[in-house]
Amino acid sequence: MMAQRLLLPVLLLSVLSLQLSRVHASEDEDMGNPYGGEDDYGMGGMGGMGGMGGDDYGEHGETPPSPPPSEELDSVEAFDAFLDNDDASVVGAFSSEEDGAYEEYQSVTASMQYDWRFAHTTDAKLLEKLKVKKSAVYLYRSPRFVSEKYGDRKRERFPSAKLSETAMKNWLTANAQPLVGQFSYTTKERYLAKQLPVVIVFFNLNWAGDAKGAGYILNRARKVAQQFKGKISFAIAAIKDYEYQLGDFGLKSEDVAHDVRIGMLNKIGSDELYYGCEETKFSADVLTAFANSFLAGDLKPSKTVDTTAAPPPADDDDGDVDESEVVVLTAANFDEVVNDATKDVLVEFYAPWCGHCKALKPEYAKAAKALADTESVVLAKFDAAAQEVPKGYDVQGYPTILFVPAKAGAASVSYEGEREADAMVEWLKSNALSLK
Repeated sequence: MMAQRLLLPVLLLSVLSLQLSRVHASEDEDMGNPYGGEDDYGMGGMGGMGGMGGDDYGEHGETPPSPPPSEELDSVEAFDAFLDNDDASVVGAFSSEEDGAYEEYQSVTASMQYDWRFAHTTDAKLLEKLKVKKSAVYLYRSPRFVSEKYGDRKRERFPSAKLSETAMKNWLTANAQPLVGQFSYTTKERYLAKQLPVVIVFFNLNWAGDAKGAGYILNRARKVAQQFKGKISFAIAAIKDYEYQLGDFGLKSEDVAHDVRIGMLNKIGSDELYYGCEETKFSADVLTAFANSFLAGDLKPSKTVDTTAAPPPADDDDGDVDESEVVVLTAANFDEVVNDATKDVLVEFYAPWCGHCKALKPEYAKAAKALADTESVVLAKFDAAAQEVPKGYDVQGYPTILFVPAKAGAASVSYEGEREADAMVEWLKSNALSLK
């Protein structure tokens, strides 16, 4: 445990960071363009393993319990902290855990816990603050992106006394995003589920370091978005998170710290269509013209991706690495392979451009070859940059390595071990349920 005298400075820095993160964008439309800023954090393409955090698999290889689908909020302070997030928050308010609605809520959220942020409370003081007299479920949009000036509402109440998974999903999909929200790995499918094209403004999104610059872009996007309600969705995105994918939109960026680029993503059937704006100077007029050009049918996609097709080989797949024992996963075979209750499956979620993924490739292939004769243990890979990641698998960066034990309904577990072949083989031999 860290000594107390060392802990104090860390706490002070944490408090300072929290205060900076709470700086909200001004809605003053007359402020000058201050856009510039410093490099911001990325999604994690060059980071660690990602996945579900640092939870151990278990002291003796047993399957760990699934995380609770809903976080308990036992105070007003806990409630405020839960809502202080860039993503939408769902909170169930109940008189007690014996309430029938509480049980329904827990059941419904269990199948959706990896796609949305759920919490619940039975705390009397918090219920009083929320003015709850009977059981209710509320959706809170991200405070940073809510603009009452442009018609956003901070809170929505689930409209029915009867909860169901389908009704909850439809309600959240229809209501979670504000007029202009943040496009990210988490929210991509929510935008596409609305069956509207989404215009995305890519820039150096850094709330802590340059809230004024972020606010400038956000407010211009809001001004345009209100003209296209029901026709086109609008969002902002951190350009560093999508630097590798700008080419899909037909875009280039020479300086991610200062460039602003505009793209559009539309989904028709299983096809994702990517469009890019040729204009490199950002303004509300440019954004409006781009949206109008799409509606007029004047834009041609720079790229079309069939999300159900197997991804093409990566540029570096030159045959130097024998991956014949690594199972290639697609949308068509993912469930059959990964959720086979008779097999322990290690899955690498990767991106072809990712440097760490390229470094892992020969070691992963070597581990798969070493276990080739063990039919109940499978090493597989899934191109998460070219395909939609199936629901329930928490992929936050590349590579993310998740282990799915040989047990029906078992939760996936993040592999946080060494990336050498020998280490992965030994870990699998110790933790594979099929080998017990």
